[in-house]
Amino acid sequence: MKNERKSVRPAKLILEETDFRTIQSNLYNDCNPVCCRTLKELCFSWLQRCCEAVKKSTYCSYNYCVKSHILPFFGETLLEEMDGTIIAVFVDHLQQKRLANTTIHSVLAAFKLVLKHGIRTKLLDRGLLDYCSVSCHRPESKILTLQESNRMKEYLLEEDSIFAFAILLCRSTGIRLGELCGLKWEDIDFSTNTFRIRRTISRIVNPHVSENQPRTLIYIRPPKSGTSAREIPIPQYLIKPLKRLRKDAEFYLLTGQLNCTEPRNVQKKFKTILKHCAMEDCNFHAMRHGFATACLENGVDCKTVSSILGHASTRTTMEFYVHTSMRRKADCINSIE
Repeated sequence: MKNERKSVRPAKLILEETDFRTIQSNLYNDCNPVCCRTLKELCFSWLQRCCEAVKKSTYCSYNYCVKSHILPFFGETLLEEMDGTIIAVFVDHLQQKRLANTTIHSVLAAFKLVLKHGIRTKLLDRGLLDYCSVSCHRPESKILTLQESNRMKEYLLEEDSIFAFAILLCRSTGIRLGELCGLKWEDIDFSTNTFRIRRTISRIVNPHVSENQPRTLIYIRPPKSGTSAREIPIPQYLIKPLKRLRKDAEFYLLTGQLNCTEPRNVQKKFKTILKHCAMEDCNFHAMRHGFATACLENGVDCKTVSSILGHASTRTTMEFYVHTSMRRKADCINSIE
């Protein structure tokens, strides 16, 4: 009975089934005039148009950037006062706050979209965009070494639980954490020994929070793009264990119930696994980076790796998910006599 009550909480679950890509295109081509005097009014005009035209997670990110970083700086600044100087000061202000590079890029990306909204509606000059750039070093992500990956595999196989095999599925296929949380038994086809990515789960800030509404929401939606919705072979060594532990088709893989778990719960358990394996601390995404790097080091072509990861372009795979191991560096150096 407790699980039944827990699974029916509509205020905390959002299921989005619509593909918004066409609507987004229409939104950003919209040149209808708007009546705004201040940057604050322009921001809210833009957010209002975004609300029904982008994914809820994207809208929440935009909403956070505007309310937490853009508006506190600009306040009631008039649009006629917007120039390169004030924008340059804003960019410097973000850097002085010692924010993470990813946060600075997210804030500036949202700010540029606000400016473009003003430009399309003839309220701002296009030249303002030239002042929105910032040079940030992207730190190289932690990846699991071959030794660490094998140590984790041995430990998880001994655990012999559905959670352990689910982690191994991520280790061996590079699927995202949210995709793992959204995986149901109906997505696994043992006749072809493949599984499909059909949904992803995340927790987002509730943009319309009120006294009777939760501050955050569990957000269940289709994959982020057409290439993210994909079919992947099940690693051979996981087929029998998964068959043995499978549940009803509509149940989630990780919970074995109708209700799902969320990424932060899996992340916490993953940290515990790292401690048991005496491994250096890292986040769940390190397995995705490690998978991509291992594949390419073993001679798998980039197009295949990109397809398994669900990337729209091989450029994304090469730029963000490929890391050179110390072994490869040593091989390169030792090859020169």
